[in-house]
Parts: sequence; structure tokens; C-alpha cells
Amino acid sequence: MHDKLLFDNTFYSDFETEIATGRIGPARRFLQSMPKTRVIVSVVTIAEYYERFGRVAAAKLAVNHATIGLHLADALKCGEIQTRLAAKRLGENDAWLAAQAMRAGATIVTRDKRFKDVRGLSVATY
Repeated sequence: MHDKLLFDNTFYSDFETEIATGRIGPARRFLQSMPKTRVIVSVVTIAEYYERFGRVAAAKLAVNHATIGLHLADALKCGEIQTRLAAKRLGENDAWLAAQAMRAGATIVTRDKRFKDVRGLSVATY
């Protein structure tokens, strides 16, 4: 069982698509299986959410979850992650999310298999 979850941007995109189409897919099933788990959302995710779904939706996402901002420790961890992965680097936003999840002691929820290459990162797939 995971005490704290940080969903990546793909999760929220999949979740919103499932809601809009009225279907229960992997994102909604995963969320339903974790009813008592604390969810945190990154400011990086809020920015990407804004781009896709607009300001009101992004603000609602921020209000409905504890948010985690960027910190110097995240910048250093992000650089370390990208340096270690070298040729198999994560996308910039994904590297920030991995660093934030590690600092917060959270499990990152994703369907992106590249997160498994990050040493020390707890990953749950949906």
C-alpha cells in the first residue's frame, strides 16, 4: 500500500479523458483502488494541466490536492537523475516530477516505463 501518491501528467490526462468519455479505464480503476491514500500534485503538473484543460480546471486541481512546489533540492536531484540517465533521459517535466516525488517520499503513478530507470524512485503503474 502506498501512503502518498504523486500522479504524473499522463495520469491526469488519461483520467480526464475517461471522465469525458464516461468510461472507467485504467486511471479511474487505479484511483478507485486507492481510496484512503494521500494524493499530492506538483506545480509542474498544474502548469501542464492548465495548458490542456484551462485555468479554471488547473486551479481546481490545485485546490483539491496538497500541492508541492519546486525546491533547490528538486533542482539538484533533477540534474542528478538526468546525468545518471544520460542517453535515456526523462523529459524535463518528468525529471522534475521524479525529483519531487523522491523528496516528498511519494510513489509516482504513471504508465511511462521510463520512470523505472530512476534509481530510488517508488513507481506504481496503472
